[in-house]
Amino acid sequence: MPRFLLIAPRPHWDADFAGIAGEGESVTRVAPVAIATVAAMAPPGIEVVLHDEALDPIDFDAPADFVGITANVSQARRAIEIAAGFRARGTPVVIGGPHITLDPQAFDGACDIAVTGEFEEIAEGFYADMLADALKPRYAGGRPDLTRSPVPAWELFDNDRALVGVVQTSRGCPFECNYCDVIQYLGRNQRHKSNDQVIAEVQRLYDLGYNRIALADDNFTVFRKRTTSLLEALIAWNGTEGRDFVTFATQVSIDVARDEGVLRLCAEAGVNNLFIGVESVNEESLKASKKRQNLNTDMVGQVRKVVSHGLKVEAALMVGFDADTLGIFEQQQAFGMELPVGTFKISSLVAPMATPIYAEMLAAGRLDLTGDQAHFPGADMVTNIIPAQMSKQQLYTGTRWLISRLYSPDAFWTRFQQIADVLGPNPLLARGTGRLHSPPSRDKANRHFGRMIRAVSRQDPEVARVVSRAGRLMRSRPEIRDGLGDVLTTWLLSLYVHREKGVYDAEWARLPAPPFEDRRSAA
Repeated sequence: MPRFLLIAPRPHWDADFAGIAGEGESVTRVAPVAIATVAAMAPPGIEVVLHDEALDPIDFDAPADFVGITANVSQARRAIEIAAGFRARGTPVVIGGPHITLDPQAFDGACDIAVTGEFEEIAEGFYADMLADALKPRYAGGRPDLTRSPVPAWELFDNDRALVGVVQTSRGCPFECNYCDVIQYLGRNQRHKSNDQVIAEVQRLYDLGYNRIALADDNFTVFRKRTTSLLEALIAWNGTEGRDFVTFATQVSIDVARDEGVLRLCAEAGVNNLFIGVESVNEESLKASKKRQNLNTDMVGQVRKVVSHGLKVEAALMVGFDADTLGIFEQQQAFGMELPVGTFKISSLVAPMATPIYAEMLAAGRLDLTGDQAHFPGADMVTNIIPAQMSKQQLYTGTRWLISRLYSPDAFWTRFQQIADVLGPNPLLARGTGRLHSPPSRDKANRHFGRMIRAVSRQDPEVARVVSRAGRLMRSRPEIRDGLGDVLTTWLLSLYVHREKGVYDAEWARLPAPPFEDRRSAA
């Protein structure tokens, strides 16, 4: 029986997916859905083993007849290194995933078998060839009907070492943001799993002990009829028939604020953590990037409206557009402080492979194609674009300053009070027991993350003061205590990770402006 070792590489950058070491074993924030899905398509006769490098180092001498590696751009360099280690020992290596699909040349000579596109339509032939020891050098998948996608093989994963489970309910996004590589990989025609499929996957994760589940959609609310139907199915499932509650997180666009009905359903279903790409206060930047859904709207008012329904928001902010001057960092900092948001995903504009902005910058001679940037754009938070109104160093410095300012304890406390003023009560508390699902299988991950959060507080008196003040505020507002607690915990976790990555600087957090060496020069 062939043994197929499937690996999720540890990313070189990107805090969202990194494992976090502690006393004893490491844990990870998010379980790796890609390798679990590929494993679920394997037929009898193939032994599949899952390995998440965020949890444990790679054992290159592990018994395996074939090694499969899936990689997005942040994992791609490491995927090539892992492939080289196994191939040096004579083990055939398969590489698939988003980055090889968008930039196959980056993997030339790095693997024995290249898989591009999505796997569902080609899985049967691929595994038949594996059983026959006749794998071809290339397999090209398309964009399948997602009703063919199986429940991921989570039983093969070390689930007590992950905090958040994952269910992908759709693929693709109809919007056309020019910097988005997702629509190049998965398409603008959004495809959906059935409600029954989603509930089956949610139930499987519940049975394995997960009480936090990410609905890993590129835009969960873009098709309102489908969204409404799925939310109603989640309401009927969550906390019923003897089950405790779970909480869900997903990604939506700002226009969800226009639909009171969907906001109410999100809150009732427990989909109460929403990631929204607000991106920029600079409307010229939004226009140039075709982020049309953010134009001609009061984004601060819209986010406040979302939060008033008992929903917590994480917001994305981006800097480095052609319309951005050196003043953009202070403008974005002021904008961020107006939002009732605890945490932000802050980034410099990057031109990912195969995107419209990549083609535009390439034609204009404004791409950095040296070193890693040639195939791994955005490595280590450094853009591959030559900015129009600042230097690359100034963009990097300004981005780090913006992270430091918005994640500082004082800034967080100001926004935390805003959130408390706006946040609506959690309607789940009015249904049944209101208990959060927390079986013994969660103990390892919960204990570790608890230790990590306490360590952040002990190491920084300013953080400790915020935690103490937040605790008093939460006790005074029992109707929103759980929501505020989630905001506080998420900030502490994100602050920890930003410090570990070296992108948060406590001294910079006190500076009123980025510490550019020369603010006059954009050379």
